[in-house]
Amino acid sequence: MYKNQLQELAQRSCFNIPSYTCIREGPDHAPRFKATVNFNGEIFESPHYCSTLRQAELSAAEVALNSLSHRAPSHSLAARILDETGVYKNLLQEIAQRVGASLPQYFTFRSGLGHLPVFTGTVKLAGIMFTGEPAKNKKQAEKNAAMAAWSSLKQLAKETAKSSTEPENNDELEQITIARALLNYRLKEKIYML
Repeated sequence: MYKNQLQELAQRSCFNIPSYTCIREGPDHAPRFKATVNFNGEIFESPHYCSTLRQAELSAAEVALNSLSHRAPSHSLAARILDETGVYKNLLQEIAQRVGASLPQYFTFRSGLGHLPVFTGTVKLAGIMFTGEPAKNKKQAEKNAAMAAWSSLKQLAKETAKSSTEPENNDELEQITIARALLNYRLKEKIYML
């Protein structure tokens, strides 16, 4: 996902396609990988070792995108690409599949004057409703709802992780932690309903 977004940013900016290099360490039965990505002559490195090469490359691409999205001329383009690709909607879909829940359902509510509509999006994930910031169109309202849901789930995972001793060292682990937190929340809700 992040690799695709970084490649799209390079293409839109008329740069060469990003290239990846990898370091492998550890025994054959438990290798660890760390990757770097060269984006327009700049090198970005994955912050931690990952259990697969793919995770390491995704981590390096995420570092590059985060860094590039906070800079001035490419800020708007990188941020727009992250937004256009619907990264949060994809993340919610992956989490739903991990926990065996139905896919996220999006609902929008239109308010405001006819010529100045305001759309508010809500997403239902695993029986939980999340509402995003209002937007000027339905598509953006859904993305805002997905972003609000992801932020809430990350917060829930952080609170859950405080009580455990698991290190947070890569995106895959973060998604697993979020999935576990969502499962625990669903279990508590089911018990409460009984």
